[in-house]
Amino acid sequence: MADVAQEPAPESAHPETDQRPDFADVIRSQAASYVTKRKEDVARAVSDVAEAIRNGGARFEGAPHLKAFFDSGAEGVEELSADINRRTTSELYDEVEAAIRRRPTVTFAAAALAGFALFRFLKASKIRPIPRSRSVVPVDVFPTPDI
Repeated sequence: MADVAQEPAPESAHPETDQRPDFADVIRSQAASYVTKRKEDVARAVSDVAEAIRNGGARFEGAPHLKAFFDSGAEGVEELSADINRRTTSELYDEVEAAIRRRPTVTFAAAALAGFALFRFLKASKIRPIPRSRSVVPVDVFPTPDI
């Protein structure tokens, strides 16, 4: 009878599956990569907004108070862009969640305003039919069948 304690532990029955990464790990890494890229895009867009604010204030060379106001706003937006770049996605998520918990009424109002704006935008982009009274096509061109 063979001594079982001295035999080496058998390898996995399917060694080819042990070397492949887990499906959930692959999805998780792809999602993390996607979120990181989108975070960089948002930071770049915020930086572009800061540059636009700064360029808008450049027209007020004769009014130093207005130019300083625009420059101050541009610096604040630049700091936001740098903050987005510096923090991890989970830190940003935690910060947003904490802000939502601190002021739920402001969050609700912002969500309602965003929903209203989205509704108006989608409603405005819809193709509108031409009223028959203003159409050039005679009414009897498209007869309706009698059922």
